[in-house]
This record gives sequence, C-alpha cells and structure tokens, in this order.
Amino acid sequence: MKAFRIMEDTSEEECRKLVNMTFASWIERNVEDPIAKAVLELAAPLMGAPATVVNYGAFANVMGTFPRVGALLFWYPKKGNMEDMVINPLARYYKDHGGKVLTDRRARSILIENRRVKGVVVHNNKTRFLEEYSAPVVICAIPIFEAVARNILRSEFLTKDWAKSIELCAKLSYEDLTGFYLLREEVIPRKGPGWVHIFDSDYGLPTYVGDWCVGSLYNAVEPPGKQLVYSYIPGGLPDTPFGLTTPMNVVKEANSRWEAAVEKAFPGFAKAIEFKGMTLQLNWGRYSWAAVPTELDMQSPNIRGLYFGGDTIRSVTSMVSDKIYQMVFPLSEMIMKYIRS
Repeated sequence: MKAFRIMEDTSEEECRKLVNMTFASWIERNVEDPIAKAVLELAAPLMGAPATVVNYGAFANVMGTFPRVGALLFWYPKKGNMEDMVINPLARYYKDHGGKVLTDRRARSILIENRRVKGVVVHNNKTRFLEEYSAPVVICAIPIFEAVARNILRSEFLTKDWAKSIELCAKLSYEDLTGFYLLREEVIPRKGPGWVHIFDSDYGLPTYVGDWCVGSLYNAVEPPGKQLVYSYIPGGLPDTPFGLTTPMNVVKEANSRWEAAVEKAFPGFAKAIEFKGMTLQLNWGRYSWAAVPTELDMQSPNIRGLYFGGDTIRSVTSMVSDKIYQMVFPLSEMIMKYIRS
C-alpha cells in the first residue's frame, strides 16, 4: 500500500520533524482513496488513541517497519527477562565502581539552583524521614508528566514548548487493561507469531478488540502441560474509557469481547481457562505519541545535569521492547561526556 511505502521511506530524522502533525491531518492531506483512508483509520486503535491526537512522525517510524521487514521487531533475552539483561548488569557495574543503590524511597523533589542540578530530596518509606542527596547528575526515570504533576520537577523550570508537550502527553496517560490466563492445555499454537492484534469482523467493519500474547514469548515459566496467555486491551478509546472512575461493567464488557474473539480463533480457549486475572495500569508509553510542538528528549534543554529516561521521552522510537536499548546507551554516553567536561 502506497501510504505504508511512504512511511518505509521516511527516515528517522524526517519523522522527528513531523511530531507536531497529527496522523489524522496527514491522512487527510496525503490519502484520497476512501478504502485506504478507512484502513489507516482502523489502524488508529493500535495506537490506543484517536488519529486526531497522535503524531504522524512516531506512527510512520513504527509502521514503516512492516514493509521493511514484515513486522515489528522484538528484542528480548533468550533466558530471563529485561531486568536480567539490562538493569542487573548496570547495577553491578555501578556498585563495583563505588556507587550505592538505595531502594524503598520515593522521590519528593529535584534540587535545582542557577539552572544546574544539585541533587534530590527523597522520602524514606521505612523511617518516614526526608533525605537529601547531593549529585551533579539526576536522571528522572518516571513519566515526565508525573514528575511535574507531583512537583518533583517544578513547572517554572520548564521551557514553554516542553511544558506544552508535557501537558499534551499527560492527556494520553489513560489506563490499559491487561490480564493473564493459565490454561489447562495448550490452545494457542506456539509456532507462529507470539503476539497478535485481534480484529473481530462481527461488528461490521473489522474491529480491534485487543492483543493476545503467549507467555513463552517472554520466557515465562509454565507448569508442565499448561499454557500462559496474556491479554492486552488499550484504554482511551470510545469503548474502553478505562480509569479510576470507570464502572466495572465497562471493564468486564471489554474483556468479554476479547475472550469471545480469541474463542472464535481458537475453539476451546474458554473451557481451557483454569485461572485468570485482570489489572488496570498506566498505558505502556503510548502517551509519548502525542502530537506535540517539540519532541521531549533525554537531556533538559535549559538545566545542566538533568536527564530523562523512561518511555515518556522521544516519540520517534520503537513502541516495543527495544526502546530500552535506544535509550540506555545514548543516555549513558551523554552523562559520561557531561561529567568529564
């Protein structure tokens, strides 16, 4: 399809220049065929937000991988999980070189003086006292809009364009519905895609109802003869307005649609369910896809020594597991360069 070929040919640098354009406005300007428009608009739920609020640059960067390689690419270790592969080795390296890892503390504020980071104030959950730590570098790894909302990073330290971008990202910070199903037997074949977007045609047009993922894709340890399956249903859509005030029947209806769609594809799924659980959680980084005046990056534009990690930073990245690699190594290099200077 021509639209996806355009995305394939759009470089990452070009995508970064398009974070202020909504996906809907790009479709309107560049796609004339009504069927093509319908296909692209049906793809909007995959972003967990309407095409009118997400930016085209991020969407093009991700969807361009389909014509290039046939699918999104997942990075994950052959054994263990991302903690085993990234966090634990970095923590060991840090401690081996004289660093100290503190846990069971909640950040209260980032200390800034003369546009330079001075350290942090944290609340010790065990002693209930405040503790102040001096540091030439601070990495804010929680979602940036949460840091601002909690006054950990005071809004007066933000540039106007960053403040606006953070506000727009926060508007997409809805909850997603995730769950897990322990099956008495293997129902979904292990060979083939481990993660699938589910569209149900019984609603007229093919309607996106969520994703399923087999546990073996992420090295889950399953009891002998049983199978673990994950569900994922994005919030923020007309039929899935999940949140703290959402009636429970809305959540159950969305989950029932998901279960019915899986049963159609794999008869026997419902009978094989031995145990299931559900949880609402902050959506996994799709807030960073907001159409914004400027892309939030890993380095503060006006405060020396302040850096940002986590999935709120950089719209134009992958929306899957390899984003951590796109962040951690460039961030490390930035910090080392700053300290040595």
